[in-house]
Order: sequence, then structure tokens, then C-alpha cells
Amino acid sequence: MYLAKKGIIALLAAALGASGFVHPATAAETTSAPLITGQAYIGDAGKMVQSFDIKVSDPSRYTNLQADDFDITGNYDGYPLNDKGEVVQNNYSDDEIRVSMQDKTIHLDFKPFRYDGGSVEKFAVKSTRFPELSFTADNVSQLAIRTVDDFKPGVLTSDSGDTLPYRLKLSSSSGAQPLVVWLHGGGEVGSDNMKQLTENRGATVWTESGRDASVLAVHYPQNYDWAIYDKPEQLQKMQTYFTMQATFIKQLVAEGKVDPERIYVAGVSSGGGGAFRFLMQYPDLFAGGIVIAAKDTVADYKGSVDAFKTALKPLVHTPIWIFHAENDPITDSRTSKLAYQALTELGSTQAKETIYSNSFMDSQRLYGAMKHWSWVPALNDPNTVNWLFAQHKDNSAGSAQPQPETTSDVDDGTPITRAELAGLLVKTFDYAVPANSQNQYRDIANTTLAPAIQAVTAAGLMRGVGNDTFAPDMPVTRAQLAVIVNDWLKLYSGSEQSTSSAATGYTDVPQQHWAYAATMAVQPLKLLPMDTADQLNPTKSVSMTEAVKLVGALMTYPSDPKSN
Repeated sequence: MYLAKKGIIALLAAALGASGFVHPATAAETTSAPLITGQAYIGDAGKMVQSFDIKVSDPSRYTNLQADDFDITGNYDGYPLNDKGEVVQNNYSDDEIRVSMQDKTIHLDFKPFRYDGGSVEKFAVKSTRFPELSFTADNVSQLAIRTVDDFKPGVLTSDSGDTLPYRLKLSSSSGAQPLVVWLHGGGEVGSDNMKQLTENRGATVWTESGRDASVLAVHYPQNYDWAIYDKPEQLQKMQTYFTMQATFIKQLVAEGKVDPERIYVAGVSSGGGGAFRFLMQYPDLFAGGIVIAAKDTVADYKGSVDAFKTALKPLVHTPIWIFHAENDPITDSRTSKLAYQALTELGSTQAKETIYSNSFMDSQRLYGAMKHWSWVPALNDPNTVNWLFAQHKDNSAGSAQPQPETTSDVDDGTPITRAELAGLLVKTFDYAVPANSQNQYRDIANTTLAPAIQAVTAAGLMRGVGNDTFAPDMPVTRAQLAVIVNDWLKLYSGSEQSTSSAATGYTDVPQQHWAYAATMAVQPLKLLPMDTADQLNPTKSVSMTEAVKLVGALMTYPSDPKSN
């Protein structure tokens, strides 16, 4: 069960510790350090950790463990500048810690924070009462990252011997599905074949939006120079990398894994400039593209539009949505503006342009140098994802209306969004918004289901996705539903579930998956929609019909609300 939240007891515990009343660590705990694992997701500013599991050897020692026994320092949301452009790290004043314990595992749940910390300090979990439970990132043995862990590594090799590492997240559905090719920015170059996935939501947003798709993300070893259009050697290397990717994509198409009519490219900063160049090199490969904060790869933005028109002429029938902040201090917005002007003057009806003003970027807390981060509002807007997946090569020269997507699920109902699920739970179980409740999400003001969202948050069933947002329009995935159901059973049912030693779990939910524990606990009840008896397809969207059926099943369980 969940125990008391942080409060004045923390001060009392600290005082008792100073007076020598804290129970000393047992011999077992001093000789055998707890095993610590974390669960995280990718937010606007990178890895956001949302919980830790601490496996201990002597659980009896922690019978009376409380949330107040813990404090977290160095925890913030990853936004490093204030409105004056100064480097800051505004750590949370309320960690929102909750503690539960099952068998030998202590589970810490809290307000998500940037796992890598900030420039001022890194995070530390501290316990005065139980010092052996204090730890930092150095003590975490494994960090499971939602969606990122679904990407599999590989290496592309050209005929000339060039190599390029990549990560590929293939759709688990049968048949050919859409493919998004993600091109990372210059800040993510390297050799670990991981950073291209973890620094922003560029690689994860597509499937986390509920779309059944595959995502390819290569990892470039180094960045290219400004004005690459005037640097033949670097341009040739870039073109070689694109040829390697195009060859691999065509292989996936030939294997029946990717729909050739629904291949997309998206990129930011250096990757945005790369997206322009990839589209120019293979204009017939892509059904659409998203270009954000593009580096100057097309032509000289200090010159006229004519050079842009010459370079972009092959893309006049390709749907492209161009984003940039007006006063981006890193990549000049004139590249994007001239590209859009060139396409429209060439007769394109498929080009879109969004230029964010200073006041808008400030409203998103993107100050100073962070005005380069125009990918944050672009990728957080569900219209961006919806627009891209509406593009289809059959209609790219026409109206570009949404095309039906293939799905292996027999229920062809529309996906239920997070806001709609909140409304369904409130309507069914009559949850209410506490009198002293304050809206903690900045993206629900325009939804009529805002009270329901606040009610399910207060009830402990649903939480935000990070950075004070709830993502009300985001479809609910099966993995997310498993966590909500497991929390409901723990909080509101007299039949709290524990993982049976005989439970086999789902074959497509590995132990390192962020929702593994919840799926293991819920699986024996056969409540969740699934594709086969042993496969959950965790990233698949839950339909309205499936959600209504599940909530109806929960109503058959005895109601025995537990105290938080």
C-alpha cells in the first residue's frame, strides 16, 4: 500500500537521526548493498526518471518505511535557463514521493526529474533514517527507458566500407507499417548508438502518440560544417550516409515490414538540414517530411530565393512542414523562410510553415539560447504527428487527406485518449476533484475534461507525462493501461494483486520494460486487451471499446479504498 507523503515528519526524522535514535544498518545491509533499478521516459530535455525500485535483503527492517524517510536533491525538469537567459537549476520544492513495498522490493514513485541532473548539481536520493537506502545515479544498476528499450541496434555498411550505427524500432504488427526516419541534431553526435534516442522526444514521439509504426534512427559520428552546400567532400559523405539508409529502407520494404507509400523523414537542427538534403536526394522515397530548426544545407540564406528554388524544385509535390523560431540564435530562421518561399513560388500546395515568435517561445519557457529548441513545441503538438501520418504517396500530389492505416486488431474503434480515459474513470467510479486541488498541468485549460483529469490525478490513477503536462489528446497505450489498472487494484480494490511466482508474463514485455511489474501483476486477471495469449503489444493504442469493457470488468471487483 502507499504510505504517507512528505511533510513535517521529515524534519522530525532528521532530528531523531541527529540525536542518535535511528536504527543502525544491519550487518546484511552494510555488507550487501541494495540493488537499485530505475524507470524513465524521454521528455523535452532528455531522460526523465519517474521511479526507482530498491531490492533489499532484509525487508523486515523497513516495515515502517515512510515517504518522509526520503529526500531527493538535484531534481528538476531539465529547463536550464531563466527568463533572463541565466543558467539555473530550479529543483522541485515538493518531490511528491510515494513509497510502496512488495516482498523485498521498495518502490519509490515521485515527480519525474531529469536523470542526468543539471549544471548545478546531479540528483541524489537521501535517507537519514536508513542511510543504506541513499544513492545517486552511480549506484543505479539499470535504467529502463520507455520506448527507447524497444529499439534494436545494428550497423549499416556501404559498398566502400563506410559504417553507420543505427537503432530500429520495428512495429510488432503483421504486415507493412509506416516508417519514420529520425535525424538527430548536432548535440547528439557520438559513437554510443544511443544518444540519438535519449536527448529529446524526436525518436520516441511517433509511437508514443499511439501510432503503429516503425522508427529508424542512425547515429552520426560527427557534425558537418555550416554551408555544406559549398563543401563537396562533406556533402559527398552526407550523401553516402543517406544512400546507406535508403538501401536499408528499401530492404525493409522488400521484406514486407515497411509500407513504401508511408515513409517519412523528420529532423531537427543539423538533422533538420539533413532532412532537406535527404528529401532532395531521394524525392520519390518519402511521403512527407518534418523539418525543424534546419541548419543551412540548402543554399545561402543571406542570398536570394533563386538558389533555394533551384535546389528544392524536385520537392514541389512533397508534403513538408517547416518549423523554426523567429530568433533562433543557433540556426538562422532565414533558411526555413526562404525554403518555404521557394516551394510556394514553385507552385507547391504541400508546404507548410510555422515560425514561432519570441513571446511564444518565452511562454514555453524557452529562453535565450533555448530558442533553438523549436522542436519542443513542434513535437508536443499532436497536430504535427497527425499531419505527418496523414501523408501518403498516393495523395501527396493532391489533397493529402488521411488514409486508413492497417491494423491487426479486430476492434477497429478509434483510440481512447488520456483525457477520455480520465472522463470514463470519473464517470464510472465517481471520483471528485478535492476542494483544495490546484491545476498542475499547463496543457488542459482548453479541454472540457480538465476536471476529470484533476480528479484522476488526485485519485492516484493517472499522472502527467512530464514538464507539467498531461498530454490529454495522446492515445492510451496498453502498457500505460496496465499501470493504471494495477494502481487501481492497489488503491481501490480489496483484492490487491501481487506477482505470482508462476506468472509467465508477456513475451513482448521484457523484464527491463518500464511497465513490466504492472503487466506481471495484472496478466493473470486477463483484463488487458492483447493480440495473443502471451503477447500484449505494449505500444499499441487502446480503443474506446476495449477501455469501456475493461472498466466494466473493474466494477465487478470489491471496492475497498485504501488511504494514500
